[in-house]
Amino acid sequence: AGGVFREGTTATDAVSIFRSRGVNTVRARLWVDPPAGQSDLPSVLAVARRAQAAGMELLLDLHYSDTWADPGTQTKPAAWSGLSGTALRDRVREYTRSVVAALAAQGTPPSIVQIGNEVTNGLLWPDGELYGVRAGGFAGLAALLQAGIAGVREALPLAGSGASPRIMIHIDRGGDNAGSRWFFDHLTTEGVSFDLIGLSYYPWWHGSLSALQTNLSDLAGRYGKPVCVVETAYPWTLGWNDNTGNVVGL
Repeated sequence: AGGVFREGTTATDAVSIFRSRGVNTVRARLWVDPPAGQSDLPSVLAVARRAQAAGMELLLDLHYSDTWADPGTQTKPAAWSGLSGTALRDRVREYTRSVVAALAAQGTPPSIVQIGNEVTNGLLWPDGELYGVRAGGFAGLAALLQAGIAGVREALPLAGSGASPRIMIHIDRGGDNAGSRWFFDHLTTEGVSFDLIGLSYYPWWHGSLSALQTNLSDLAGRYGKPVCVVETAYPWTLGWNDNTGNVVGL
């Protein structure tokens, strides 16, 4: 979009700056059929090549939507809007397999694949929705997550690689231990097999740093899995610096 990253006063590649400061993994967001160049597959493939060239690994963040997916919005891709049940699960599996295979085919397989983005309230509503009259509940969510996981597991052998990415499940409850336990207890009861827990932590919504620390420690011990804060931010100024309203004020 024409943005320039600088190290001091020198214009420098952003990935190189991050790598030089110790960042070892790039998290790449993928939408199914967005406007060209906006988190689409070609742009993710390009980011993967840049990451590998810098000696970094790739975390593939699958939104399973044409736009932002979060706890309040988990809209099916337009091309999938008429699918449900077995047909939707098959499409999730095939789509996931094709994306991971495409990354592996260019020699940049992901080391981590995130099945859905902030799936606290489910994904691909209403089939994988946790609440509502038509919601599929945890059984519906688990079936879709398992379809995506199956696609990941099938992809790399198809592309000729023996590597197996780790599977991440991501919710937005950074400082909410009760909510995090509730979600992952239900998910494990449904038999969903995953490797990593991903959390979003935005302090004006998700609690204090001490609450985050308590939640991270508890989840790691309770489920025996590494826990990652994969999204976080804090405002650096209360000034008016663009055309978007400030989330945090005085």
